[in-house]
Amino acid sequence: MVGLLWAAAVILGVAGGGKLIRPGPTIQAIRAADVPGEFFFASKFAVRILGLVEIGIAIAVLGGGGAVPAALLSVSYLALTVVAWRMIRVAPGQDCGCFGSSSEPISRWHLIVNGAFCGVGAAAVFWPQPSVFDEVGQAGAQGILLLGLAFLLAWLCYFLMSALPALMNLRAKVAAPR
Repeated sequence: MVGLLWAAAVILGVAGGGKLIRPGPTIQAIRAADVPGEFFFASKFAVRILGLVEIGIAIAVLGGGGAVPAALLSVSYLALTVVAWRMIRVAPGQDCGCFGSSSEPISRWHLIVNGAFCGVGAAAVFWPQPSVFDEVGQAGAQGILLLGLAFLLAWLCYFLMSALPALMNLRAKVAAPR
């Protein structure tokens, strides 16, 4: 389970970095989703603070381990799942802005990945997982391999949420009768 937790943390940290560097797409997504409190949340300042919080949680999970960072990760993914659900209902096909890009249409894959990582974080609250440093220090080469596999899983989940929906939209346009 530790590899799943690390992958969730990596994705959250990358998303936070995207929001920190390019808050514009996230602001557009928040406005399109008509999120309560939009006036506050749809500002560069708020999105950048959100990005910093996501990076901080990722660092806490990876660098510290334990139940509290896992709980914060789970709550973050619960919020992301709710926002994704809201976007699918209110603004289907809208770019999610998750990673600071405006070419990531919201899809059910967001719900699946965010929901699964919410569950992983919740499970890690009850079965606390070690930090990367503790695991690599104890397991050596196997810990390094586990870390590499966690990064691979994070990369694949990123593509599930970004490239696959865009590819499916293109496929639908090409396959549509003229």
